Amino acid sequence: MIVWLVVGTIVSMPEAAHAAAALCPDDPKLARIVAASDLILVGRMKVATQRLVEEARKPSPNYLDIPIQVDGVIKGDDAETATVRFYPKDASYRPSNDAVLGLVDTPAILFLTRMDQGQAGLYFAGNQPAALQAATDQAMGAARAETSRQTQIIRSWHPDSSLAHFDEVRALIARLGQVSGPEQQRVFEQLEALGHAAVPAIIAQMDDRRPLRTKAISLVNHASNAFEGMRHYGPDQVVDGLDAILNQMTGASFGSIMNGASPRQRDGAVAGWRIYAADLPCHERQ
Repeated sequence: MIVWLVVGTIVSMPEAAHAAAALCPDDPKLARIVAASDLILVGRMKVATQRLVEEARKPSPNYLDIPIQVDGVIKGDDAETATVRFYPKDASYRPSNDAVLGLVDTPAILFLTRMDQGQAGLYFAGNQPAALQAATDQAMGAARAETSRQTQIIRSWHPDSSLAHFDEVRALIARLGQVSGPEQQRVFEQLEALGHAAVPAIIAQMDDRRPLRTKAISLVNHASNAFEGMRHYGPDQVVDGLDAILNQMTGASFGSIMNGASPRQRDGAVAGWRIYAADLPCHERQ
């Protein structure tokens, strides 16, 4: 008899389809941004309005540090205050200046990611404008429910060697950390060439903290508006390079570890990708 482990409970095959369906997100877009967030706060932004307006007029504005009076925490560590770093230049992949100004000193939900290296601090997560929302009862309830769903998935996660391309992926990943230069680059290219069907198997085996011998990877830039033909990264560990490959294959992103990161950031990225893999059957049924 085939059995599945779902949220710590063994269920038989007839029950498994129902259990898997129950784990699907109500809102896939919300699921993606929750998975990409280290911290989800309910709070009030204390924005220096005039300074934001002045910076927004500049061709190259400076980042602004926006203090948050925290009223509640949906995901992450408890805090009374926090500060989010905000770049006041409108773009499709972050909250707009008008969205920030419209929620000044008003209850809002802030989906945040924490950078531990470089310009360390909290930033809006997920490359989505929805990283900042009005804190309505409905929005807060949905965020709490989705956070709980994802917590259950992570707690029950286990590697599945029956996944498509699992053995091929395992053999290729085993070579990383042992080869260097062009040979290492070829391994990454071979992983990408396995195609989307191999994504779950790569995710299942990506949490590999061995150092790479060559701290570089170059991938063809397939974006329609690309300025450069290649995307270049400087991963430190195997997991960093596999994160870059998964982003290349899917367009999804959970944090930023492609150029090296802290252990905490790597933990968050791996967890985000595991949520992504768990939700793939849900997307395929839609």
